[in-house]
Amino acid sequence: MKTCRRLALSAAAAICLAAPSFAQDEGDAGSVLMNAWADPAVCNLENATPVSFTQLASGDGTALGACVVVDGFQMDRALFAGLRDARSRRAATAEKLRGNRVGLYADWTKVGNPPSEPERIKVVGEVGRCETQWPGALMVMGYCHYTGGSILLVSEIYRAGSF
Repeated sequence: MKTCRRLALSAAAAICLAAPSFAQDEGDAGSVLMNAWADPAVCNLENATPVSFTQLASGDGTALGACVVVDGFQMDRALFAGLRDARSRRAATAEKLRGNRVGLYADWTKVGNPPSEPERIKVVGEVGRCETQWPGALMVMGYCHYTGGSILLVSEIYRAGSF
């Protein structure tokens, strides 16, 4: 039994390691999506439409695909309206916060690693939803692997003090 588990885990690891990274909002059919973000040359602070956190997190679909800018508190790979929610236990995955957070997908090497403590940010990106963003993907890693709802494919992050 242990050998079977090891083989299954090894196969899953091989799929993940061999999977390509995507810098767009569509995965190839049968792919394992590991990275996604918006292009800052296309979606940036100059052309982003301001949106309220409440509208974005509601997932009502009105902003789907749009380039937006929103303020909030980042904790790990999620954005929250308030500091209290960002500090909650298992904030990025807790069911009680569904609809009160937005998942973040970014090129973390360019925008900076997610903070280990909540941090006020202004984020620019393209609006999506876990449930519909990558319809052909075999598996989606990151925020959508653990939960659902609204996401931002991040192009830019501005830390408090720079806005």
